[in-house]
Amino acid sequence: MGEETEGPVNTEMRGENWRVRISTSGGDVLGAGILLAADAVLTCAHVIPSGPRDPAFPTAPTGDVLVELVGVPGARPVTARVADGCWVPELEDSRGDVALLTLDEPQDVRHAAPLHRVAPTRGRTVWMCGFPGTRELKDGVWFRATLAGPSGPRGEWVQMFPVTPEETVRPGFSGAAVTDAETHRVLGMVVSRYDDRSSAAPADQRLHLSYMIPIETVVRHLPAIARYVSGERGNGLPSVPRSAARDRDFARWLARWFAAAEGTRRVEAIVIKKGEAVRSATLSRAVALADRELPADGPAPADGTDGPDGPGALPGGPGTFHQDRKQLCKQPAQLTQQAQPTQPPPHQATPPDAPAPRPTGSQSAGTRPAGSEPVGSRPAGHRATGHRPAGIRPPAPRNAPPPGTPPDPRPGPGPRPGANGTSRRPPPAYETEDDVLPPLGSVDLALDVSGETVARVAERIADRLGLRATTATAAATADEEDEEEQSPVGRLGAARSVPLTIVAEGVDYAADPLALVEFTGLLAARGARLLLVFRNPESQSLELALRMADPAKDDIAARLDRVREGIDHIARRERTAFEKAALIAPVRPVPQHAAALRLDLTALRRHPEPGGERFLADLAAFERTVESGLLRIEEAIGLAEARIARRNELRGRLEAFFALLAARSLEEERAAGPLYRTAHNLLYQAPCELAEAERAVERFAEAVRHHTHRPRGGDPG
Repeated sequence: MGEETEGPVNTEMRGENWRVRISTSGGDVLGAGILLAADAVLTCAHVIPSGPRDPAFPTAPTGDVLVELVGVPGARPVTARVADGCWVPELEDSRGDVALLTLDEPQDVRHAAPLHRVAPTRGRTVWMCGFPGTRELKDGVWFRATLAGPSGPRGEWVQMFPVTPEETVRPGFSGAAVTDAETHRVLGMVVSRYDDRSSAAPADQRLHLSYMIPIETVVRHLPAIARYVSGERGNGLPSVPRSAARDRDFARWLARWFAAAEGTRRVEAIVIKKGEAVRSATLSRAVALADRELPADGPAPADGTDGPDGPGALPGGPGTFHQDRKQLCKQPAQLTQQAQPTQPPPHQATPPDAPAPRPTGSQSAGTRPAGSEPVGSRPAGHRATGHRPAGIRPPAPRNAPPPGTPPDPRPGPGPRPGANGTSRRPPPAYETEDDVLPPLGSVDLALDVSGETVARVAERIADRLGLRATTATAAATADEEDEEEQSPVGRLGAARSVPLTIVAEGVDYAADPLALVEFTGLLAARGARLLLVFRNPESQSLELALRMADPAKDDIAARLDRVREGIDHIARRERTAFEKAALIAPVRPVPQHAAALRLDLTALRRHPEPGGERFLADLAAFERTVESGLLRIEEAIGLAEARIARRNELRGRLEAFFALLAARSLEEERAAGPLYRTAHNLLYQAPCELAEAERAVERFAEAVRHHTHRPRGGDPG
């Protein structure tokens, strides 16, 4: 693919220098694209002109297109073509439709786009820049939108509401980057639009919708671009073999909970004991099926060998699905035939316990809605099989397989010779029965929290939500209060909502299980859906989680008891914070609110109108006060742990330089000895004067550097 993106990636995010206009050799605009590397551009497959094709034997286009970085002054068009193995055409149900282009002339890698894994949560403001086929707008036009939720073919897309009807994407926008307005990171790529042109409704009441493909879904189809995407994967659970046994009732329950079906609770606490391999595998498989990025039934390695976790291991955690990932965009995937579905009788169309389908506006989850169309543009007169002129795609065929249709077990034909055989089929990820199939993208984050601290879990959640801390320059000048607000816990506490679905496995094996459960309660209060998985049925943290998940907690007595438990927990964490803060000087003050909160709780229990409207308002306000107190103490602990970590880092640095000095002469060691002892004493006293100790370590390091650059023993050179 050419140069690696090892250089700094486009620090001028606001300029969006990665914007690409794709045209024919004659200058007709085809659509947009995103510069990923010096010689790699991402776009939609339908943007690239292709001749008549057989859907059963897709082959990539072989012609050249012109690519131009419109955001870079003086950039000239360069030719490009579809990269080997990196063209995923639109399937009959509209899945896929992504392509990677290779440029003939590498561009400045500093203009590459900052792609990032972020959950496409509802209400997020985004913008995009496309190239309508008009002379006045040839350099692009900006549109704004807000994300609405999963939509499109089998939930692969995300629906976008234009800020105004005029900002509905149109031909020339396909392949354009969808950029988060707050973080300026690329979250997805424009793929289609929907207009009520055939509706009898008045013009001002018709729907105007746009659609994007999230970056994680693009990685699912084109694994080769994963190296250009930052952020940790949303699924951190271990992988399991496809052949592993599973608990069908548990799988059905998980599918319903992931789909937020009627009757499910926002917070659930369950137990999967050590040794319950079947239930554990069922959970990992369900999360993998709900993951946007990697398919649970991904293709086998190119050489036909089994993965490291056994035959056809399910990708679920770091390191899995690695052996064939680099090959997927270099070798043709084995094509398979889809079996024609048998339409069930109307009364059996949806199993009674199946998860409720997510609403997608005026379209089903398995097909492109009538009236929708791609937003790339083709030259006048161009026509391809299965496409209308000017790049307008028809609705998906009625016989497109619905979600849950298994692939035909018969071996399919290999790629038909012709072109360069570089097309890829989107990987299948479907179970045999709908009632055990969770909606794609229905899990935003799945973590094994064993041994993890609250601060680390908060960091993962904040990153997944796209809550960024201030830049290094701003952080260097921030005062203590600002520093607390920029901690992961502080950022989540300041967030108005946390609209994520989170699976946390091994909660009772976390660094502080009770603190973690209390923290998840704060997340739930901000709208998060949480599946908390424990291993020990006798765990004290499990009891706390069950009380939190029990609907009876809304009872006044239960709410008062929970507030009391929260205050007791704050008192314990205050002692922990004091012990940690006392280790580093200057010793920062630790919040001490537990005693006052206990007095306030006693006064609340003696309220003159227990159960009345005024009492309920006071109780709700007091609950928020306790939540804020817990946030503040967790922030204090996080800051203290960061300062302790810096002290430990300096200790390691001191010993490393001492080891260098030990190889020199005794005279040189004696000369630097006082500096070593001074730094050592500062680092191992309590409290440790961190700033002074850091200067002492640097003085010793400088002395060692001086001696190690002289001839051994101090003899003249």
